[in-house]
Amino acid sequence: MQQMWGQAVMVGMLAVCTAQDIRRRGVRLNLVLFFGILGIIFHMLFRMQSIVDLLLGMLLGVILLFVGICSEGKIGVGDGVLLTVTGAYLGLKENLTLFFCALVLCGLWAAGLLILHKKQKTDSIPFVPFLLAAYIGMLAAS
Repeated sequence: MQQMWGQAVMVGMLAVCTAQDIRRRGVRLNLVLFFGILGIIFHMLFRMQSIVDLLLGMLLGVILLFVGICSEGKIGVGDGVLLTVTGAYLGLKENLTLFFCALVLCGLWAAGLLILHKKQKTDSIPFVPFLLAAYIGMLAAS
């Protein structure tokens, strides 16, 4: 039951953030932080994973934040914060799976847009929709 609630919150968070990322080209950090706090509360109440796994899962997002800052915004800060929050829900292994599946989906989409001459290689595309698609795929596969 607890796992189902965590999954529902994740889908809800990613769906809302997807809509924001498509419309605004970014996500509202206060909303993501709210979901992050909710994830920590879930962890404290239900102990869905060890604290080490929770922190290691969040580390992926922190690393992405650092890379985003070093790349002068080539990677959005919101993406790093969002992956930090998903790490609180998923832990290291599942958060890495989510990230890499989303990267593959995003890469395929970008390649298609380049081939069809819809985008240039310097154009940006929102990443959060691919996180949502990857997470739904992960849920369907389990």
